[in-house]
Amino acid sequence: MFSNLGLLSAARCPDPSCGRPRCFFTHAEASSSKTTLPSKDVPSTVRQAVKRRSEAEEEERIRGVVRRVTGNDSRKGSTTPSSRKLDNGTIRPSAKDGPSASTEVPPAVPQTPVRPIPTPATPSLIALNTARPPVLPINLKPSPHPRPDRQKGCDEYVVHPYAPILHLSPDLAHTSAFSQESETAAASSNVRIYKTAIHQAAVSISKRIPPDKLDHPSIGTVKESRVAHEVAEKEKLSKLSRGKIDKYCLPLDQFEIWRYPNPQDNSLTDINPEEVKIDGEREERVCNRCKVSFVVSSKNIEERMKNGECKYHYGRTLPERIEGRRKWIYTCCGKERGEVGCQDYIHVFSEEDDDRKLARRVPYKTTEQVIGKGDGGLGKWNEVVAMDCEMIYTTAGISLGRVTIVDENGEILLDEMVRQTVPVLDVNTRFSGITPDQLKTAVMDLPAVRAAACMFIGPDTITVGHGLENDLRALRLLHTKVIDTAFVFPHDKGPPFRRALRDIVKEKLGYFIQDRTSDLGHSSAVDAKSTLEVLKWKVREDNVT
Repeated sequence: MFSNLGLLSAARCPDPSCGRPRCFFTHAEASSSKTTLPSKDVPSTVRQAVKRRSEAEEEERIRGVVRRVTGNDSRKGSTTPSSRKLDNGTIRPSAKDGPSASTEVPPAVPQTPVRPIPTPATPSLIALNTARPPVLPINLKPSPHPRPDRQKGCDEYVVHPYAPILHLSPDLAHTSAFSQESETAAASSNVRIYKTAIHQAAVSISKRIPPDKLDHPSIGTVKESRVAHEVAEKEKLSKLSRGKIDKYCLPLDQFEIWRYPNPQDNSLTDINPEEVKIDGEREERVCNRCKVSFVVSSKNIEERMKNGECKYHYGRTLPERIEGRRKWIYTCCGKERGEVGCQDYIHVFSEEDDDRKLARRVPYKTTEQVIGKGDGGLGKWNEVVAMDCEMIYTTAGISLGRVTIVDENGEILLDEMVRQTVPVLDVNTRFSGITPDQLKTAVMDLPAVRAAACMFIGPDTITVGHGLENDLRALRLLHTKVIDTAFVFPHDKGPPFRRALRDIVKEKLGYFIQDRTSDLGHSSAVDAKSTLEVLKWKVREDNVT
């Protein structure tokens, strides 16, 4: 039977005729005659008040009971000021408390102190002893695997693969063990599979190459280590060394076929200063957009923009079958080819790929001419770079607006706006991504930007790009070591047809660039990095096969 704690000893028994030998309630006010009726002046529902202990005495009594029950009695042998302890363990209050305060409490049973169990919120908060296997926290998520089996699985952790770097992270082995055990438990449907999987994981970890740094691929769970090794192997295969990518360079005899400026044509560099005409003011040209003849002029540009002298379609035409007939439809507005343009602006022109006319605007220079004959040139040349340029329309035709050069890791080496020396007709934001405000911040003109580019591009530097002939023309630079991704991934119809860079990236890398749904234009930095990535993909594929 349970011991009586005396918690109800101060309350009067509700049964006036109670004769129970061990009743929980008090009977101190019971009369000698159990059939005596209450007085007429006092209602039968009202009982006489019972004198109770003071609050301090009651609190002390309850504390004593709690100490004896929990085995934490720090005041053994002592009693409350108003009571004394009998031999049988009964606490009897003093006479001033009255007979109603009698309480019977069993003697305290000594108990062995219980060792507290740590309950951390996460394994990382456990005070780790790296010399022993980790102990699973008690607040694990519900799992079909018994806790003892999971603890045995955690005991299979291996310390020695991490021994060389434990001084950098003492709890690394324990943290990895917790992660591996949780990962295995989540992937195992029953105990048998769990035991096999955790053993195989421990064996796999023990066979790893000891790491020498915290970001080594050998660190982490089996799945994490596998992914890290795949990434490291991918980077190793994608290394763009000269020996791997020299075979992708465009041969010199193919420059004319792919419409590249001829690096060996001296007429592009030796221009008589009297022949130089920096712009096409008052020249009659054919508009690139609406194919209407006009006279180039920089006067009243804002008024001409408002009037919209040029009506054109900025989208391409694609074939569609409508009502059983094949029609060519503009992608910009959905109109059929031959209909009036959907955009209004001013007339613009370009010299296309006529290098002699371009040289009369700004003469070409070879890489050697830009860097000079001194050792080292203007800077330290890179072995491999990627370049992309954005163009705008000026009174000189198509002009360079922005140039971006990145190294083989995709880090930007040069990203500059070009200060124009002739009036600007259209910054072509929809395709160039350049705004008029950005162009106003430009500091370097074309010769200065070309010199800055040759701080990284030397005579033997392999320059990667897509449609790189346009970039070299805009920069007025003659270079022999070029890799054009349009040449590496040729069009089915052959040159001069070219696949779009966005299509190559989507097919080989699986993501999109040059979002056509916005009018923000291209990013030369994104395009330059994308050409590097598709070239790395090609290198990996060729090395595997």
